[in-house]
Amino acid sequence: MKRRAFLCALGAAACSSSRAPRPLLRGALAAARDAGALLASDSSFSESELARMTELARTHLKGTPPEAAARVLSDLLFVRLGFVREVENTSLEFVLLPSVLRGRRGSCVGLGMLLLVLAEALELKASGVLMPGHFYVRLAAGERFRNVELLRRGESMPDAWYAQRFPIPDGSAGEYARPLSSQEALGVIDFDVGNERHRQLRLEEARAAYARAVHAFPVFAEAHASLGTTLHLLGRLDEARESYDRARSLNPKLRGIAGNYALLDEERAAR
Repeated sequence: MKRRAFLCALGAAACSSSRAPRPLLRGALAAARDAGALLASDSSFSESELARMTELARTHLKGTPPEAAARVLSDLLFVRLGFVREVENTSLEFVLLPSVLRGRRGSCVGLGMLLLVLAEALELKASGVLMPGHFYVRLAAGERFRNVELLRRGESMPDAWYAQRFPIPDGSAGEYARPLSSQEALGVIDFDVGNERHRQLRLEEARAAYARAVHAFPVFAEAHASLGTTLHLLGRLDEARESYDRARSLNPKLRGIAGNYALLDEERAAR
């Protein structure tokens, strides 16, 4: 997940049985559909491929102590199935679940969502964790949790490593460095969709994606700010101010927000 800028730079960025509803899988497929990137065959392919992966995982996990589950799943994804990371290309094919499954390549968000969906199918406790510009997975390991770093082939990294590598501006923000709910994790996908559509200057699509992100993840200050920047560019200045206000209320020290307010006021005064 990579951060985006507008005008002035803004600050960075379940358990169910195989027969029961799988909200993360359904949500990830819905995110691809909402992004206009779900082909007719994608849903059936994704479900069948994940069913195959789930059975492989069950076979490899059989007889394995709970604290080794993260290592077994990382080996399955990165060694046996050949998934690889993508750290430069911002294309949504590396973010959205169907294309990550087809191409065996993903960003931190794409690979993270894949692991979360797989954990959901296996009835393992797992959650996504957001840091500025990064996303990783925290997976149950017996009575504890293990951080799974998807950009390092599933290596276990301590919390201190994330704090140093992806520092939180001014030390704290409510959306970072904590387990996310399933809905909040899905909101991170929509945030990445908004970033890519914004980069492509497909502003109405970016606005819609950011709106979905803040609906799913209402305390994500950067998503509110990014929605505001897109509304600002679309000339919807009153709505932009509302989004800026919400972002600032959530994180008063959000980088770049003061400059965006100043530009917004200049534009309003010039009308």
